[in-house]
Amino acid sequence: MTRTDATRPHPAAPQPGASSLPAPAGPFRRLRSALAVSGLGLWLAVPALSAMAVLPADGTGARLRAAGGALALLVLPAVLLAPLAGALTDRIDRRLALLIADALRFVVVLTVPLVDALPWTLAASFLVGCLSLLWAPAAAASLPALASGESHGGGVLVASAAGGDPAADARRTAVRVVYGPAPVAALVFALLALIANAALGASHRADLALYVTAVLFVVSAALTALVKDVPATEPISVPAPLKPLFQGPGLDRAGRGLGLAVGGVALAAGAAVAVARVHTGELGGGDAGYGAVLTGLAVGLASGLFLGPRVLGPFSRRRLLGLAVIAAALLLIVDALVRNLVVVAFVTAFLGVAAGAAWSSGVAAVRYPDAPENDRPRVFLRSVVLVAALVAFAAVPAVAGALGSHRIDAGDGYDLDGSMAAQLIAAVLALVAGLVAYRRLDDRPGIPLVADLRAALRGEVYVPPSQVVEPEPVRREHGVFIAFEGGEGAGKTTQARLAAIWLRDHGYDVITTHEPGATKIGMRLRAMLLDRDTTGLSDRAESLLYAADRADHVANVIRPALERGAIVVSDRYLDSSLAYQGYGRRQPVEDIARVNAWATGGLMPDLTVLLEVPPADGLRRLSAPADRIESEPQEFHERVQAGFRALAEADPDRYLVLDASRPQAELSRLIQYRIREILPDPIPAGTEDATSTFPAITDV
Repeated sequence: MTRTDATRPHPAAPQPGASSLPAPAGPFRRLRSALAVSGLGLWLAVPALSAMAVLPADGTGARLRAAGGALALLVLPAVLLAPLAGALTDRIDRRLALLIADALRFVVVLTVPLVDALPWTLAASFLVGCLSLLWAPAAAASLPALASGESHGGGVLVASAAGGDPAADARRTAVRVVYGPAPVAALVFALLALIANAALGASHRADLALYVTAVLFVVSAALTALVKDVPATEPISVPAPLKPLFQGPGLDRAGRGLGLAVGGVALAAGAAVAVARVHTGELGGGDAGYGAVLTGLAVGLASGLFLGPRVLGPFSRRRLLGLAVIAAALLLIVDALVRNLVVVAFVTAFLGVAAGAAWSSGVAAVRYPDAPENDRPRVFLRSVVLVAALVAFAAVPAVAGALGSHRIDAGDGYDLDGSMAAQLIAAVLALVAGLVAYRRLDDRPGIPLVADLRAALRGEVYVPPSQVVEPEPVRREHGVFIAFEGGEGAGKTTQARLAAIWLRDHGYDVITTHEPGATKIGMRLRAMLLDRDTTGLSDRAESLLYAADRADHVANVIRPALERGAIVVSDRYLDSSLAYQGYGRRQPVEDIARVNAWATGGLMPDLTVLLEVPPADGLRRLSAPADRIESEPQEFHERVQAGFRALAEADPDRYLVLDASRPQAELSRLIQYRIREILPDPIPAGTEDATSTFPAITDV
C-alpha cells in the first residue's frame, strides 16, 4: 500500500516529521493523565492485594484460598453491583465521583499494610472493587464530555486526530487509559517485588507495592482536582452482568456458541491467574515470579487483542474463535505440568495471546452476519467473561486446596501439586467448551481445517476443488485498469476525471466509467439501488444487484477496452461492495468477494486509489440531495471507511492511500506520480529513441 508519507523522490510528497495531530487542550490532557495514573493504580492493586493476602495464611491450601478470595472479591462488585454503581455515578458530578473513588481507594489501600490482617485485606479487596466500579463509568464518560466542547472553561479537545468526531476519539482514549496500564502495572509489581525482597523482610515484602498503589491514587486525585469542571453530557448506563446470562445473547444457535467459547477462554485465563501467586511460590519465584507471570499474561492479552482482527485475514472469525479457545486450554495444560518458572511465564504469555485473539474474534463475529444492530451480543459476552473469571478465582483455588499435593510413582516420580491439578481440571473444562463451541460456530462445514488455514496464510479463501469456478481468462495487451475508491464526498469523481484528462493529454486511449450504472442495464439497477424510495431491499439482494451491475459493466465496458490496450479509469469497483455491503452492512466479506470474483471473471484493478476523508466531512461536501446509501447513519459510513482501510492493509501493493483533505492539485500530482509507475510503453521499445518524440496514441 502506497501512502502519502512514503519516501518518494517527488516534490508533492509531504515532508517527514509533519503531524496533523492537534495538541490536546489543558483540561483534557490533565484528566487523561489523571485517569492513566489511576488506571495504573487499579491494576497494580490486583497483584498487590492478592500477594498481601497470601502472607499471613498458613499452609498451601490456606494461601490458595486467600489469594483466590482476594481476586474474587475484587471482581464480585462488578458482577453484583454494576447497575447500582452506574446509576449512582450518573446522579453525581463526574469530577466528584473520580475524586471520591481515588481518595477512598488511597485510604483503603494505605491501611492494608498498616493493619496487616487477612480479614481486612479481603475486605479491602471488596472495597477497592466497589470504588473502582464507581470510578470506571465516570472515567469512561468524562473524557468524551470534555472533548465534546461543553466545558465551561473552554479547554477542550479542538479536533480529533483524523478530523472526525472528537468525542468518539475520546471514548477510545478513555478505554486505553483505563485498560492500557495493565501490562505496565504487572511489570511494575515485579520490579517492586525485587526491590522489596532486597530491602524489606519476608513479612513485609508486599508492603512496598501497596504503598506505591496508594501514592498513585492520591496523585490521580490531585491531577483530577486541577480539572475545574467535567460536564455531564455523556450518559452513564452500566448493564447488569447477570441479566444477559438469563436473557441470552440474542443470536441463533450457532451464535450462542460464542458465549460458550468466550466463557471457556475466560475460565482458562482466570485459572492461570487464580493460582499464579502460590504456584510461582512453589517454583521459587515468589512475588517477583508472580509479577513476571502476570506481565506475560497482560502483554500476551494486549497482543492478542491487537492481532486478533489482523491475523489470518481471510480465515473465518468463528473458526478462529473456537481454535483460540482450544489453544488456550492446551496452553493451560502445559502451564500446569511444567515446573520451570521461565517456561511458565512464556506459556502464560501465549495463553494471553490466545485469550485476546478469542475475545477480538468473538466481538468481530457478533457484528455480522446475524447479530442485531443493538449491543446485546457484546454485553452478553462481557457478562460471560466477568462471571467466568469470578468462578475461576473462587473455585480453582478452593479445588486446589482440597486436592492437595500428591506423588505420582511413574519413572523417577512426579509431584503433582494441588494448584497444578486444579489448573488441569479447568483446562479440561475449557477444552471441552472449545470443542463444543467450535462445532457450533463452524460456519464452513465440510471445509478441511488444515487446508483452510494454509489458504489463509497465503491471504486466500480456501475453495474446495469441486466448487472452484474457473474465471474467464483476462486477455489484454497493454491495457491498464485504475479504480478510484473512497467514502461519500471524498472526491473520487473529480480525481478520476482529472487523471483521465492527464492521461489523454499524454496520448493514451482512455475510457472513463463508473459504478453503478455505466451500462443501460446498470442504469436501471442504479435507480433501484440508490433511489431513497426503494424500501424493503434486503442486504443480500443489494449485494447481488451490485454484483449484477458489475458483471455487465466488466463484460461490456471494462474488458473490451482493456483487450484493445486502453486505460480504464473507473469511479468505484469491487472494493466498494466489500466496504459498503461487507463492512458497512455487516455481511461476510469473503462471501461478497466470492460472488464478485465470479461476476467479474477475476478481474482486479492494477491500481486502486483510495481517498480517505472523515465521514462527517465527506457527507457535508455533498451538494445534491442524499441518495439511499448516502442517507445511512454516520456509524454506517464509519464502518465503510474502516473497511476500505482494512482492504488496503490486506493488499498494500495495489493501493495508493491519500488524505482527501489535501488540496486538489496536490492530490492530482501524487496520483499522476503513482500512475506513471504502472503505465505501459505507448509504442514499441526503441521507437522513442529513434524519433526523440512522444507520439500521440489515437483511438483504434
